[in-house]
Amino acid sequence: MHKYRLLLAGFTMVSMVTLDGRELKAEEPVGQIKTIAGVGAVIRGAQSVPAEVGQEIYRNDRIQTGANDSLGITFRDGTQVSLGAGSDFLVRDFVFEPQKGKLSFVVSILKGSLVYISGRIAALMPQAVEIKTVNGTIGVRGTRFAARVPPADRGDHGAIP
Repeated sequence: MHKYRLLLAGFTMVSMVTLDGRELKAEEPVGQIKTIAGVGAVIRGAQSVPAEVGQEIYRNDRIQTGANDSLGITFRDGTQVSLGAGSDFLVRDFVFEPQKGKLSFVVSILKGSLVYISGRIAALMPQAVEIKTVNGTIGVRGTRFAARVPPADRGDHGAIP
């Protein structure tokens, strides 16, 4: 029995190291909720939790605001996104590794409104920034804009942009 425990412990330790020797690490947060007025939710996988100031945001998180509420997020590169009432927002991809030339900011606004203020990703590589809606994609070439997206008529079969 002792032999199997040692074998299991060894397998566990080996599985925590990738083939090139680097340790696996948990995904890093891409941003943080800085402001909230009213009620919001962060949906991560199948779990929904109330949004709170200081809460970390990760890639693939979906952020929703209530009918009369708003929420502000600051991303690691300094990008700021403010969500208005009744918004549904998805963080699709975020990579901020300027020293390696790896930059990506891809989000979807499914409904509601947002104000976007660009950060370092847009300054260094504007083509790496995409804000998707059910009707198209906004490419960022400036520093600030506002958008309003009405709820989808669901003729799109619920597809998330």
